[in-house]
Amino acid sequence: MKIKVKDEDQTRMRKNSEKELKVNFWMFIFAGVGFVVSWLNMIFILDAPRTIEVLAFLSIILTTMIPGVIIALINRYWGYGYLIGFAIAGVPFMILNDPFIGGYTFATTIFIFIILWLVFWKAWRSLSSIKTGGKKEIT
Repeated sequence: MKIKVKDEDQTRMRKNSEKELKVNFWMFIFAGVGFVVSWLNMIFILDAPRTIEVLAFLSIILTTMIPGVIIALINRYWGYGYLIGFAIAGVPFMILNDPFIGGYTFATTIFIFIILWLVFWKAWRSLSSIKTGGKKEIT
């Protein structure tokens, strides 16, 4: 009896604290912003002189991680939209301009997206369980 009440209480607290993924207008806006930033970054890499080519490729990590985390701190789904838009821009760039730069952008951004998704998903679950209070025991 005691265990069943704890499980039901924890399930109710988790449902109250975690919202379902709701795709909204702002998520599409940030996906568009991510697409444009990604495209500009890939053009920068394409036009970069040979001496800074490695730094140009590393700029993808900086332009995904820093804005992605900042946007995700405001609203994690907007951050996901930004990163998905950033990754999707690699596909047409791969077809139209340079297969390596587009593929690198797509693969790197998907990898960063997965890492950030796991970190934020875990962090939000942990924070939401702290925020909803401690355990209640009914005997």
